[in-house]
Amino acid sequence: MLDLLGAMIQSGTPLPQAVATLARVCAPPVRDGLETVASALLLGTDWHNAWTPADHDSQLQELQAALGCGAVTGAPAAAILYVQAEQLRRRRRQEAERRAAALGTRLVLPLGLCTLPPFICLGVIPVLMSLLPRL
Repeated sequence: MLDLLGAMIQSGTPLPQAVATLARVCAPPVRDGLETVASALLLGTDWHNAWTPADHDSQLQELQAALGCGAVTGAPAAAILYVQAEQLRRRRRQEAERRAAALGTRLVLPLGLCTLPPFICLGVIPVLMSLLPRL
């Protein structure tokens, strides 16, 4: 969403129309919030009151945080959105790597328990059986 909104703003689309266009391509829970925000911005509602639907949705909160700096200070919003999108992707990638590392440690015990009986049956018992006739 951040990259798409950044591309629309960079191409010259005004923020309320860009948010309304973004709302059309989002899933229903986010779409409803974005439509409310877009209509409030089109009517001229101040920034903080227009983003009241973001209080209940984390995706809208990320979008509001990314756009807030540009809306309040007049900084180029597209660049901020691209940076925010890259940070979000980096965070998700790090979280996936952390989960993958934790999965490896959690799989050691079950895999060990699965390979121990075949090892005993195919490795230890034949050696013991071969020693029995000599005794």
